[in-house]
Amino acid sequence: MRDFPFKTYLKLAVSSVQSHMEYKASFWIYLVTLLVFYSAQAGTIFILLSKFSAIGGWTRGEIAFLYSLLIFAQGIVASVFSGMVEFGSLVRDGGYDRYLLRPLSPIGQVLMNHFDISGLLHLVLGVITFIVANQFTNIEWDFPKICMLFVVVIGSAMILAGIRIAIASIAFYAIQNYSLVHLVIFSSREFMMYPMNIYNISIRILLTFLLPLGFVNFYPAHYFLDKNSESLFHPFFIYLNFPVGCFLFLGSLILWKKGQKRYESTGT
Repeated sequence: MRDFPFKTYLKLAVSSVQSHMEYKASFWIYLVTLLVFYSAQAGTIFILLSKFSAIGGWTRGEIAFLYSLLIFAQGIVASVFSGMVEFGSLVRDGGYDRYLLRPLSPIGQVLMNHFDISGLLHLVLGVITFIVANQFTNIEWDFPKICMLFVVVIGSAMILAGIRIAIASIAFYAIQNYSLVHLVIFSSREFMMYPMNIYNISIRILLTFLLPLGFVNFYPAHYFLDKNSESLFHPFFIYLNFPVGCFLFLGSLILWKKGQKRYESTGT
C-alpha cells in the first residue's frame, strides 16, 4: 500500500498560499475587507442585542458563544475546502482533467491547490468572539467540556465541509451550480448567527433534517450553556454534532466518487 503523500499535498498548499500572496496589496486588502465584514456582522448582532435583553430566550453572551462556534468551524472549512466553492468552473473549463491525470487523489488536489490562508482569520475572530462570550456567560470549563469543545468544532467543520463537497459534486451532473453554491453555502450561514428557535417550524425542520446546519452551533451550544433542551425536537440532539458531521462528510465523499465516475471531459 502506498504511503500517504503528505509532503506533496503540503507543497501544493504552500504553492497556493504563495500565489495568493504574490500580489501583496490585493492580499492585504482582501484580509482587511474580510475583517471589516465579520466585525460588522458581529457589531450588528451586538447592536441588536443592545436594544433587546435577549432574543428567543438567548442572552447577549449566549448568542456571542453561538457565533464563535460557527466562526471556529468556518475558519477550518474556509481554509481547506475553499476549492469546493469554485469547483463548477473547474469542471466547466476542463481544468479538472489535469487532476485526473496525476497520481494523486483528485479531490485532495482540488483542496490543496485552492488552500486559502485567509480562512485562518476566521479562527482569530472565533477566538476573540469566544473570549468575549465567556465574559457574559457562566460556562464552567471543566475537562469534559473542554474535550467536547474540540469534538464539536471538528464535527461542525465536517458538517460544513460535507455540505460544500456535496454541492460541488452536483457539478458532475449539472455544470452550472453557482446559484446553489451561493444559496446553500453563503446565504444559509445567516440562519446560524441567531438561535434557531426564533424561526418558524418549517425553517427549523429544514435546518435540522434536510440541511442540518442546526448541528453546527445551535444544538451543541445547549450542552455548553446548560440550556433547557425540552423545546428541541429531541433533547438528545445536543449530542449529535459529531455523528451528523461524520455521516454528512462520508456521505458527501460517496456522492463525489459517484459523480466522478460519470464525469466526461468538456474537451476544452
